[in-house]
Amino acid sequence: MELMKSENIVQDRQPQPQEEEEIMQQEEEEEQRFHVLAVDDSVIDRKLLEKLLKASSYQVTCVESGEKALEYLGLLHHSSPASSSSQHHHQETQGHKVNLIMTDFSMPGTSGYDLLKRIKGSSWKDVPVVVMSSENVPSRISMCLEGGAEEFMLKPLQLSDLHKIQAHLLKSLPHS
Repeated sequence: MELMKSENIVQDRQPQPQEEEEIMQQEEEEEQRFHVLAVDDSVIDRKLLEKLLKASSYQVTCVESGEKALEYLGLLHHSSPASSSSQHHHQETQGHKVNLIMTDFSMPGTSGYDLLKRIKGSSWKDVPVVVMSSENVPSRISMCLEGGAEEFMLKPLQLSDLHKIQAHLLKSLPHS
């Protein structure tokens, strides 16, 4: 019995045009995913928030303080709102696009409310901000909503809470 030899030589396989198209589509989807900046000094709350957001297919950047969030947004060394107009970020900094900022209310140093006020007084003012807290204090909730927060959520957050932020994310998209 004679074994048949294959004359096909295995070569480095080049992606087919259809595969290249799929790869490009995946890269575009990655770029189009909503990017959420999550700010919380509690490691547990930060990890939970990150897990919930990623489960909802959001791109997430987590920072542990209001100062780190300001640094990420390029606002740390800008003391006057007037200087931010000359540096128009329009929801982008260092190549990062941010569609939503979710911050804890009670943090050492720069609180979530301080962060909210700094964001709303800057070139990032159009980016929706959601404030979170484990304490249900009506005066705190009113203060944040009047200060420009789109939503105030009680922790611990659940997956169902993230449906509330969808409309705010859609508002953050550039209008064409």
